[in-house]
Amino acid sequence: MLKSYAGLYRRTIGLGIDHVWILGALAAFGFVVAIKPITPNDLWWHMKIGEITFMTRSIQTTNMFSWTVAHDFPFTYGAWLGEVLLYLLYLLGKLPLVIFTRTILAVGVFALVGYEAKRRTGSWRLAGVAATLAAAMSSNNMEIRPQMWSWLPFLAFFILLSSYVDGWIRPRTLLVLPLIMIFWVNVHGAFILGFILLGIFGVGEILRILFKQEGACSWADIRWLVFIGAMCLASIIVNPKFLGTFGYVMDLMTDKPSQELVIEWQSPAPNNYATIVFFISILLMLAVFAYSKHRPTPTEMLLVIGFMWLAWTGLRYVIWFSMIAMPILAQEIYELIKDKPWLNTPPPKAINLILVILLFIPFFLVQPWFIEKMPLPQKYWNLVLKDTGHGPLLSTDTPVGAGEYLKEHPGGKLFNDMGYGSYLIWAVPDQGVFADPRVELYPYEQWMDYIRITAGVRYNELLDQYGADRILIDKTLQDEFSEILSNDPLWRVEFEDEYSQLWAKNPSTNP
Repeated sequence: MLKSYAGLYRRTIGLGIDHVWILGALAAFGFVVAIKPITPNDLWWHMKIGEITFMTRSIQTTNMFSWTVAHDFPFTYGAWLGEVLLYLLYLLGKLPLVIFTRTILAVGVFALVGYEAKRRTGSWRLAGVAATLAAAMSSNNMEIRPQMWSWLPFLAFFILLSSYVDGWIRPRTLLVLPLIMIFWVNVHGAFILGFILLGIFGVGEILRILFKQEGACSWADIRWLVFIGAMCLASIIVNPKFLGTFGYVMDLMTDKPSQELVIEWQSPAPNNYATIVFFISILLMLAVFAYSKHRPTPTEMLLVIGFMWLAWTGLRYVIWFSMIAMPILAQEIYELIKDKPWLNTPPPKAINLILVILLFIPFFLVQPWFIEKMPLPQKYWNLVLKDTGHGPLLSTDTPVGAGEYLKEHPGGKLFNDMGYGSYLIWAVPDQGVFADPRVELYPYEQWMDYIRITAGVRYNELLDQYGADRILIDKTLQDEFSEILSNDPLWRVEFEDEYSQLWAKNPSTNP
């Protein structure tokens, strides 16, 4: 029988102290995300592709920017629409609008995580716990890049499918999922998670039927899920690679340089607060599942186990686990403590609204239009470039000064820090880069040479093999290489500022 949302909302009209839990958590999370320095690695090259795609009205298919790989070497920009959206935001409101959009998306997504926990438990307190845990473990995955366009589609699939199997929405409501898939498949490769969700819900609900569990779907409901899955599969042909987009995603997920050399593809380790929260959440889930008399459904178990395994294989997947597992954890906690009187929401009071407004004032004050005027600790400002004219919140590892110099003094074959490569693609696209964050573009052996060169191992020999005659490095991240070059008569400093060094081969000295 279809359930009604009306009762749920009648119980939650107003602003009780329990609402402050989740709103306070979202305000704090939004504050942390808003002040996050913008690292050069991902945003800039994606935005340049978006600019070219928008200006040429064609989807790019080749390398274009690296001088170590043929200019026309094939390369798939699977997130082409996500890149165009980033550029359009920049066109409309420069970097502040890009940053603000990311922040609002992040806060909105974890508000929806709290909503799903509230739907399952009826408790805003538990919704606040779920949203807080999910946001905390995902806080190191808030970079501005096309992945952010996947957050809402993923959560929409999860919430709508969960509501459907729980009897909260009518079958025809799921017809929105194929429309979401058309958008999702063009903005980011995480669209494949939509099919994983459809598969898990289908298998899990069939198991519930076979086990004759209370509240299980009917076979007619299963047939509707299959129909929606087929519609979503048909929807993905509305993209430049048609069904070949699956191959693109699988190639990326098995790319050797990406899997072995990029930190976010590595398994999480408890070495920062976000991953520590991830491990704590797993321990908490094990404890709650062990003590609760309520047992998760097969669908919920498949969701938790499947996305926990995925998160365990790579840091970049923790965010998906957080969105799935925390509402389910809140539901299990509720079943464990639902008889406790303090779980009930007290009557709303005006003071709670005032408190929430006060909590959100710092969040609004640190938005990109105002943040450079805020008296944040000097330790923070040491990580951020101020008054550059290129936008707020640029991290100090963004080579703004070097980029300006290269605009005025172009040429040569530049060996560069990988992260620098992304910004140079945006700021000085004609210069050409040795490497950049398009990791899968470059052969594995070139990445090994990159590591050897920056470590000072046979660097002159390797640079000669590639023909590089200029070197741009980060003075902080590559301080040892800087020291080696300073003692090498083959190289001289061509440009230097507080953060970067540009070295040129000394023409008066032969190797």
